[in-house]
Formats: sequence, C-alpha cells, structure tokens
Amino acid sequence: METLSITQAQLGFLRGSMPIPRIENGQIIRDSGQKIYNCADDEVRLLPAYRSYGEGIFIEFNRAKIEEWVATNKDTFTRRYENLRTDIGTDILEDVSRYGRAAFYLLHTFSHILIKELEFACGYPSASLQERLYYSDRMCGVLIYTTDGAEGSMGGLVWQGQPDLISRTIISAINRAKNCSSDPLCSIEEDQINLAACFSCCIISETSCEKRNLCLDRLSLIWDFGYFKDV
Repeated sequence: METLSITQAQLGFLRGSMPIPRIENGQIIRDSGQKIYNCADDEVRLLPAYRSYGEGIFIEFNRAKIEEWVATNKDTFTRRYENLRTDIGTDILEDVSRYGRAAFYLLHTFSHILIKELEFACGYPSASLQERLYYSDRMCGVLIYTTDGAEGSMGGLVWQGQPDLISRTIISAINRAKNCSSDPLCSIEEDQINLAACFSCCIISETSCEKRNLCLDRLSLIWDFGYFKDV
C-alpha cells in the first residue's frame, strides 16, 4: 500500500481569512496578507514547511462528461451561478470562475457530501478528513484524505476505496443529499455564494474545507439539472 504524503509550506497569513498566495515562474505572488519574511520576494530561498503522512481516496470526474452536462444546462446555470452576490468572498468567485462555476459547484459539493458520508462508512469524524480539489480546464477531481495526528490514518479510507464499497458510499451520499432537514428553506436560497447548502446537508468543518465552505449547491447534484439526477 502506498503512503500518502502532504507537504505544506507557509507563505503568509491573515487573521480574518485565509490568504491564497501562488507561485508563478518561481516567484511568490501574494494578492493580500502578511508575509512571514523580511526580505524581498525574489530573495526568498527557504520557506517553513512540514510533511505529514496518511491515506486518502482520489476520485476523478470525466471532464468531457462535465462539459457536456454544462452545455446541456447552459441557460439554467447562467441564471443560477452568474448573478451571485459579489460582496462576500469575491476572491473565491474569481478563482472558481476561471474554468466554469457550474463544474466547480458540482465538484465542491460532491466532495462535502462524500466527507459526510465517509463519517458513517469508516468511522472517522468529518473534522479529521480534509479535501483537496483538482480543478482546471483539463482535470476535475477531488482527494479526500486524513493524515497522522488526525483521528484517522489507520486504513479506514483505503479500505473504503475498494470499488464495491466506494460505489455504495457514493450512491448513499447522493441519496442522502436529496433531502435536508432544513428544507424547503435550504433549497430555495438563491442570493448567496452558497445556494442550496447548510450545516444539515453540505457544510463541514472549516479546517476540512479548502474554500472556506463557500460555493456549495446541493441541487447541482440531484435536482432536475443535477449531474447525478438519474442515480
């Protein structure tokens, strides 16, 4: 069994929200946030980093099928995702818009309902599971993982990754997403960055989510325009 390793480097920090620095052409690009070093960016040779080991499940969507789904429901997605409020989390909206908002809402929401379902399937608390989203013009996938120091990393996720088990887990997660204890209020929200999403169905621990629990829409999975509507 291969071991999953996660390497994290600290580039900067904010007290109110998470900074999203990036590296382009070997240079650190930071739109906001406090840097952790005193020298100029082009003089940085070392950054504080640590590596942890654990286990995970990676699921890749067929990008061609995603594009076909978006094209089929283009008018619906234009009305639903292009007129969202921009006074909250504009940095995230710009990030997800780069390769299509509808596809990102699908991927991110699927990741969250899968984390919630794995809590029942393998016994790890959802706070000990984390997501890593792989989203571009060529890929659309999600990694659900846990590392040493968390409550898991004892083989439960790897065991759930077997084809017969993970297929049952995914189908159960989708069926569970069809109903929310906060419906109908949860399903009719249309003026936030989060649409049909609440703590009862999609929102998970802040430490587990890569996008601050934003850009979630349960209906992108199971409604009449949902990607999994026929499951």
